[in-house]
Amino acid sequence: MPPADAIAGPAPAPSDRMTASGKRYPTTSLCLGYGVGSSGVAILLNTVSVYFPTLMATVLGMDPAIAGALLMGSKIYDAFADVIIGASSDKLKAKYGRRPFLFAGAVISFLSLLMIFVAPVMGKTETIVYMAVALVIYSTGYSLFNVPYLAMPAEITRGSRERLKLISFRTAAIGLGQLTALALSAWLIDVGGGGAGGYRTMGLIMAVLALVTMMIAFFTVRFAVTEASTGSTHALTRKDFASLLQNRPLFTLLGAKLCQYIAFGVLMPINLLFLLNVMSLGYMGMIHLAVVQNLAVFASQPAWTRIGRKLGKRKAYLLAQAIMIPVVMSWYWADATTGVAGVWWRGAVFGFASGGALLMSTSMLPDTIEYDRLKNGVERGGVFAGLYAVNEKVGFAIGAAVLGFGLSLAGYVATTGGAIVQQSAATISALYGIKTTAPAVMLCVGVILLLFYNLDEARLDAMRSQKADD
Repeated sequence: MPPADAIAGPAPAPSDRMTASGKRYPTTSLCLGYGVGSSGVAILLNTVSVYFPTLMATVLGMDPAIAGALLMGSKIYDAFADVIIGASSDKLKAKYGRRPFLFAGAVISFLSLLMIFVAPVMGKTETIVYMAVALVIYSTGYSLFNVPYLAMPAEITRGSRERLKLISFRTAAIGLGQLTALALSAWLIDVGGGGAGGYRTMGLIMAVLALVTMMIAFFTVRFAVTEASTGSTHALTRKDFASLLQNRPLFTLLGAKLCQYIAFGVLMPINLLFLLNVMSLGYMGMIHLAVVQNLAVFASQPAWTRIGRKLGKRKAYLLAQAIMIPVVMSWYWADATTGVAGVWWRGAVFGFASGGALLMSTSMLPDTIEYDRLKNGVERGGVFAGLYAVNEKVGFAIGAAVLGFGLSLAGYVATTGGAIVQQSAATISALYGIKTTAPAVMLCVGVILLLFYNLDEARLDAMRSQKADD
């Protein structure tokens, strides 16, 4: 039988304090250090999701379907990698914690961004093969960092409401990371003439920024007091897998989040192409959208933290989704006469709403991890984080496919050297449909699924009390 102190876990460190109810409440320094890692993750995700299709279609002269297929293939590979990495981090956690995964992921991610955006000049076939390999390496590095990173909030603190503070810093950092990846990247590409030179400069700077922010998180979390495991970390058996499938809160959350990821997977890459080909605002339009939208994400976190504590996470998540849907559809009335003012208000409202959706959905994940641990006595936070990350990959794979194959079928004309040409009426119509209807439908389905989510703080408190009595 393990000693009492092994069961109770270590005493709180300076980076952690206790509430009156005995729940660990993370300090600001820990929240800042942990949250900064999300900026690196956001830089990775947004830089590749947004600029890789445009790089292929406007610089390398590739059909959009090729870019879509390459992204989709890398995401499918990544879905399998996420589950394996999540389960592996659960096992390694007992000895070394999850930090070695963060270090490896940061280094590999840095190298992969260089491979993608600072690629050598090659023929068409060689370019396709090279990019396929580079995207697999990118996906591996992303998963090595992000999956264990997602599992940590359930271990750093106890309590659904307490986690809102930790995750709010993470979400704010996502806003800053997206702002960097979208606005600074667009500026660097534009200054570089919109061609290969601009993309190389952008890739180098984004790679360095991603590495620095991810390493800050790696060094910071060594001070975190983590929740001692109260369950086994053995490999999943058939019985364990069956109990996992019975976790209704988890799979309801995964379903709603998948719909959100599909919507975002369409919106992120279509934004730039829409601004270039429909609104004629170019890369400067992308800078305006990125700045306004992501500053709104960052600034919205205190408000959404209060809303989440007052309404509960599910209702707050529903509210955020309900705001996003009409904003997405409003782009149907945008054209070359709209100007930057139309970009500003849409970006601000969507950024505010998406900040709430990101905060609530991510803070609900550690609740489902704790629910599983209390109910089944098994430590599998890494597996849960892996499944959550699989959602992201599948959603963005579907989004890439909708964009790439949709534009290809509509006859999108690919160019080289960053040139923008007049597209056909069918292509413009496809850009409108992909920008508005497709993501709005997925967000509506996500709202319906969220109505069935049934895990809150009161239910978790009851389960904690029952566990303590046992």
